[in-house]
Amino acid sequence: MIIVLLFFSGPLVAEAETVSDENTAAKKLSEQLNENLTKSPLNLKVRKLTMQGGQVSSEFADNLLNLIRHELKSNTDDFHSVGELTRGLKGGSIKVLENEDEDPEAQDAFLEGTYRTVAEQVVVQLSLVGGDGRSISRAEISLPVSGLKHDLEPSNYLLAQKAEKAAADNEAQQPKDFSIELSLNKADGATFREGEKLEILFSSAEDCYLLLIYQDVNGNHYILYPDTELQGRTKLLANQAFDVTKKLKAEFYISCDPACGAEMVLAFASEEPVEMPGSTANLNSSRLRGYPASFSLTKIIGQQRGIKRSEKKAEARVHLTTVKRK
Repeated sequence: MIIVLLFFSGPLVAEAETVSDENTAAKKLSEQLNENLTKSPLNLKVRKLTMQGGQVSSEFADNLLNLIRHELKSNTDDFHSVGELTRGLKGGSIKVLENEDEDPEAQDAFLEGTYRTVAEQVVVQLSLVGGDGRSISRAEISLPVSGLKHDLEPSNYLLAQKAEKAAADNEAQQPKDFSIELSLNKADGATFREGEKLEILFSSAEDCYLLLIYQDVNGNHYILYPDTELQGRTKLLANQAFDVTKKLKAEFYISCDPACGAEMVLAFASEEPVEMPGSTANLNSSRLRGYPASFSLTKIIGQQRGIKRSEKKAEARVHLTTVKRK
């Protein structure tokens, strides 16, 4: 399901209500969302708050969304349940899961937004949409950069921009011969806190071989799948979604050692076994194969996109920003 979010353009700082700090911003944004509601009751699922124009988030965004969730929970008349959006496997497919206290009589609603810096002001825009993609409410606020207590961008923001450019370059020219779905247990672009569990979900419309790569905060690229020679020689069956971490018989938890920041997961699927030229065993004593940061993402992607045209292939990527535990 694709949900299109449309935001107003123009001199937003002049129009948006201005507050002094993050706590007040959360209260005012929550008040606006409540006042502008066109439907209720709702089961609210909070997706993400990202920097405008990309899928990078921050400690600022993570803190603000946490505050907003707390504020909206007090409006029990309109929001019968409030939680972070989570994904998982259900009926052999990748699905959005219910909130713990979900009301079966209430409608689903999804909250996400963007923020940007204009003239030393941070402008935050939020949109609340239903399962059909139609707007239910919206909110907008601005606050001075000087009033922030949390970082607006991750420490590796420039590296994240470079990686996204490498992945996006010539993407439109690459044939996608069959459909694949790559997902995390949260929304694409969401924040993950230190110590939080990470799940990576995958599904393909055709039998395929899979190469799954995790780019960490320093630009190292770990090969999560295949993890064994047998996995590398075995096709994954079509229309059978699975949790990659369970296939690896391991659990993944977010670590901020050596740092937190923007990270990415890339999937390359093919009808023939994937090759991994230049990869190193036990990268950084992780036990996983991979490519050090000195081996560019452009080169890795080039190897996979360079597969002969007669061979069916597809690719996808998802993003996350890791933040320190509060």
